[in-house]
Amino acid sequence: MTNPIPATPGWYLRETDGKNVAMDPIVAWQPSVDSDDEPILLPFVSGGPKAPVVVIEAEALTHWGRTIVYAPDHKASPQEQW
Repeated sequence: MTNPIPATPGWYLRETDGKNVAMDPIVAWQPSVDSDDEPILLPFVSGGPKAPVVVIEAEALTHWGRTIVYAPDHKASPQEQW
């Protein structure tokens, strides 16, 4: 397993339920490969209050409709801040 790569500010994991949008800051990237053995980077995000960061697997991105976005000017709402 390779070491995680620190993420630069501005990268977020975006998730929506159709009404609300959550933007979780990506804190690092984990080099990996997809189902076709192509290289990809998986995001690490906060696991919640008093919890460690977690890596989001590629399957979870598509299953839950999550996307990775670059939004350097995004200001977190109080609900998004842990």
